[in-house]
Amino acid sequence: MNLKPMVDIARERRGLYPGDVWLAADQPPGSHFRLREFLSPSGVAVVRSDLLRALEGLRAALWEAAGEEVFIRISSGTRTQADQVRLAQRLGWTDEGGLVSRTSRHLVEYGGIAADIYARTRSGKAIPQQELAAVCKKFFPFVKADYRDGHVHVDMRE
Repeated sequence: MNLKPMVDIARERRGLYPGDVWLAADQPPGSHFRLREFLSPSGVAVVRSDLLRALEGLRAALWEAAGEEVFIRISSGTRTQADQVRLAQRLGWTDEGGLVSRTSRHLVEYGGIAADIYARTRSGKAIPQQELAAVCKKFFPFVKADYRDGHVHVDMRE
C-alpha cells in the first residue's frame, strides 16, 4: 500500500494542515479518545482535530442531557481502500444496493473526518440511535442514522 503523507492529502483537498492533533503519553486534560479507536483494520489512523473537538462536544452534551457520564464508542474511524473493498465484499456497495460507499468519508484520502459511533451512559443504558443522531446534528455537518445495527455515522464534510 502506498499512502501519501496526510499533509499532502489535506493540502490538496482542503488547504488544511492536519498536524493539530495533540499526541501525549498521558491523557491530556479534557481528552477522552485515543488514536487506536480510529485505527483501520490495516493499522492506519488519521484523525482531524475538528472531528475530535466535535466528539468531545457531543460527549459533554450527552452527559449533560443524561445526567451521568456518557461514553462514546468509535466502531469505525479510518479506512484504507483495501479495508473498504473487504467491507464491501461483505455488505455490498451502495450503488449496487449495499451499505458501503465507494466515496466513504472514512477513507484516508479524506483526511480523518469521519467516525461511526455508539453511545451509552456510565450505568450501561444505550443511547438510542435517533436520540444520539439528534444531538450529533449540533456538532457535525453530516449525520446519518439509518443503520440496522444502531450506529450513527458523523463526519466533518464542509
